[in-house]
Amino acid sequence: MKKSLNLNEFAEHDTLSIFVNSEQEPMGVLIPLKQWSKIAPSVDKNCELHRLMEQLTFKPIFERSLKEQGKWLHHEIEQVETANLQQGLYNIYQDDKYCTSKDLFIHQYADHRELVKVDADTGHTQTIKRNF
Repeated sequence: MKKSLNLNEFAEHDTLSIFVNSEQEPMGVLIPLKQWSKIAPSVDKNCELHRLMEQLTFKPIFERSLKEQGKWLHHEIEQVETANLQQGLYNIYQDDKYCTSKDLFIHQYADHRELVKVDADTGHTQTIKRNF
């Protein structure tokens, strides 16, 4: 009877694996860390499994790519953008359609948008187009 198991065999696969005993009864589950982000929303945040997996998969913000940072902060960014608009402020962003050079930005207000050109040396802005 085989008493040991090589977990490296399972590490090559990105799928959940069920471990069984010699009577083929389920004994446990191997959850690849890469799969945790898909499983996490369905697991109670207060349970031991959730806390452990969060510790094992946590990556500090300074070690994340810009894309990962944006995904991680997405909810908070949306809240700040909404608060800005409610307070009469605006949000600034660039897109590929209208911002055809590095000095073009979109100012998004609650009721309209403006395409603006920003002088990097002086900070002066010039409105190029409004309500587009």
